[in-house]
Amino acid sequence: MSEPAVTELLGRCGLEVLDEPPAGPLPAPRRAVGITIGGTEPAAKVPLAGPALSARVDAAWLQLARDQHIVDTDGRFLITTTMDGPWIPVRLQGDVRMAEHLVGRGAPSGHAEFVTMARDGSVMCGVTTEEYDVWLVVDRERIKTPPPPPPDIEKFRAATRAKQELEKRYAPERLEQPLDDGWVLLAFHRHTMNLRRLHEIPAESSRDLPPELLGDTRPGTDAPPQRLSESQAQELGRRLGIPVDTRDFGYFLEYQSAEAKSRQSQSRAIAPGLLS
Repeated sequence: MSEPAVTELLGRCGLEVLDEPPAGPLPAPRRAVGITIGGTEPAAKVPLAGPALSARVDAAWLQLARDQHIVDTDGRFLITTTMDGPWIPVRLQGDVRMAEHLVGRGAPSGHAEFVTMARDGSVMCGVTTEEYDVWLVVDRERIKTPPPPPPDIEKFRAATRAKQELEKRYAPERLEQPLDDGWVLLAFHRHTMNLRRLHEIPAESSRDLPPELLGDTRPGTDAPPQRLSESQAQELGRRLGIPVDTRDFGYFLEYQSAEAKSRQSQSRAIAPGLLS
């Protein structure tokens, strides 16, 4: 919208646009709009149902704006209607009719959408329309705090790739041949009960593991799986350098023959009895 059009629109709202510089550095309009529409508990609500909605919203805003010193003694304050701003310095001039004209695209009068702020940026009052009410949001604290930085997409992608590499390395879809008798770390999903992780523990690694995890002697290949506590699973993962997720998975140790390893690698069995 052009500058003359903005001046004309705000004039219809009962506001005079002032030609004066800001009093100092101001919070970004995007930050103020985000606080307004971001679910902050409102200082006041005006029901959409009922007559004279625009007048009721304007009256509620004017009361808050004066109580919270958003409007100074000369009737001056700042206003914006968009994320990108700018902050426009204005002064009250006659009857306030902002809620009638400053609405969302295609919205009826009274369904107000605008943000006002004290000239020094110390306090704001945003107005936004929700499902059943028009909300008036006052804020003094968050407006002074810089917004959190946007997420680092490349860092997120790198972390995802690293996790995928770990999964591929330590929880392959199939164990690699040739297979020998030995220890296997099994991870069953706690909800689906199906085998989701299959870690073959190399013989040279198993010799260095503490006896309380693997025992003092080699069991038979028909021995039942040994359930691990969360701390044991985490310790084993740390020693082997493999990712362990004890929130979503239950972990078991089992001494398997090469044939059993091959069979389990292919079938990814479901074992509900183990997690009961």
